[in-house]
Amino acid sequence: MQQKDIIYIDVEDDITSIIGKVKKSKQKVVALVPPKRTGILQSVVNMRLLARTAENADKQLVIISNSAALASLAAAADIPIAKNLQSKPQVVDTSSDNEPEVDVIDGRDIPVGEHADAAGDALAKDTTDLAIDDIDIDGEKLSSRPMNHSNDSTSTQKQPSKKTIKVPDFGSFRKRLAFGAVGTVLGAVFLYWALAIAPQATIVLSARTTDQALSVPVTLGQELLTSVDKATIRSVKLSEKDTRSVDFSATGTKDVGEKARGEVTFSTDSATLIAQNATIPAGTNLISSGGLVFITTNSVTFSLSNFSGVKAGVIAASSGTKYNGISGSVTGAPSKVSAQITDTTSGGTEKIIKVVSQEDVDKAKDQLAESNKDSIKKKLKEKFPDNSIVINDSFLVSDDKSTSSPAIGQEATDGNAKLSIETTYTMLAVSKEEINSYLDSSFDKILSNKNLQRIYDNGLTTVRFDDFKSGEKSETATISANAQIGPKINEETIKQDVKGKRSGEVIGDLKDIDGISDVQVKLSPFWVQGIPGDIKKITIEFKLKNNG
Repeated sequence: MQQKDIIYIDVEDDITSIIGKVKKSKQKVVALVPPKRTGILQSVVNMRLLARTAENADKQLVIISNSAALASLAAAADIPIAKNLQSKPQVVDTSSDNEPEVDVIDGRDIPVGEHADAAGDALAKDTTDLAIDDIDIDGEKLSSRPMNHSNDSTSTQKQPSKKTIKVPDFGSFRKRLAFGAVGTVLGAVFLYWALAIAPQATIVLSARTTDQALSVPVTLGQELLTSVDKATIRSVKLSEKDTRSVDFSATGTKDVGEKARGEVTFSTDSATLIAQNATIPAGTNLISSGGLVFITTNSVTFSLSNFSGVKAGVIAASSGTKYNGISGSVTGAPSKVSAQITDTTSGGTEKIIKVVSQEDVDKAKDQLAESNKDSIKKKLKEKFPDNSIVINDSFLVSDDKSTSSPAIGQEATDGNAKLSIETTYTMLAVSKEEINSYLDSSFDKILSNKNLQRIYDNGLTTVRFDDFKSGEKSETATISANAQIGPKINEETIKQDVKGKRSGEVIGDLKDIDGISDVQVKLSPFWVQGIPGDIKKITIEFKLKNNG
């Protein structure tokens, strides 16, 4: 089946746009579907223009409409018409007298150049065809063949003079004029942007540099001012409090059994001791023959009436059953005094219990500190501003208060105990701004010739603090950094010198500067051929080439 192209005509379309659509169609058969109300096809001239266009483009034109008026006009131009896209197109027979009256505009109603209605009704069709042949649509005449007229009375008439008639399309003209104006403005704006705003130049200078090391002790403190002369740097200290607890096992032991008791008698034959009323104090240690220690619980005094068999109570130095059943002589009494346990000791018992020892508490503290150390350190680091360099060695842990339950030395009934501890963690950091200021001042003092040298990199990215020591009011550390020192080059002077020049000329001039080993010129956008004349559009970058 032969393919057809369907063109839907809009009420705003003019004859020129419809003809253009017909010409652009890729199909052999072109179906025009007009709207219900359109004035553009209510014209014999327009119908014949369409017919002539289709003939010149070698296309078969069909109008899709059930309008009797359009059918009559289409028949006048030999254009087939169909009621819908599925029905068969045909040229309507207009010979019937019952043809409806329509408001039809034919060639007689439109004066086309000099083709007026001078020849009457007999010449109407031929005059219209002749006018159509001479019409210029978008610079192209529709005439493709000479008109053949019959040998009737009209052949003797004087042919009207040929004159090209162009049908102006004022709507299309206004659109083109508007597009042209907008295009001109946009073109001017783009040209200004491309030549005045867009051009950019980046000049990369490879400067030969040497290392310069710095390693000096400094004092750090929150109340200090950063000063190279005083070797001080302002720092920031942050702290974090944390209360945690841990369960632990009590490993200490304690004997809480009863102590054995007994009675000892003292005797002396020393007249001196008797005359002096010598006294043996309570708490005197007496040692049995088996090496067990007993302690007197009361004092005794010798006198003329009481110097033999003076009695005192004793108690074992420790609990336990081994102190039971002890009697006989014991040592430890003063010189010239004898002592003897007369009544056998008794009452000693043994009872070992679990108690919390100091060692148990210390181990629990270490366990808490290690388990929480990393998380607290991370938390402290996050509290410092982003532009800070944190000194890791400054992380300190101090126990403000710790509580053991049971307390040290107390019995842990089931052998379990718990330690609660309140801990303060501190950490130190220095802002990059303070370090940058200190390094700049330090290396500036080191420069041997400030007129010829400059600091390209003060070592901020590699700075470190070693040998940190904490004090009550301030801390000390050693600051170390490696700077890059090279030739002194004035960026503003270079910008003034290179503006408006070509890339090759700039590269040659800058390579002659002492200390510059290489030059790269980057221009953008791609159409830019030289350095912009505005120094604000010139960027100078330094690439360091370390000579060691």
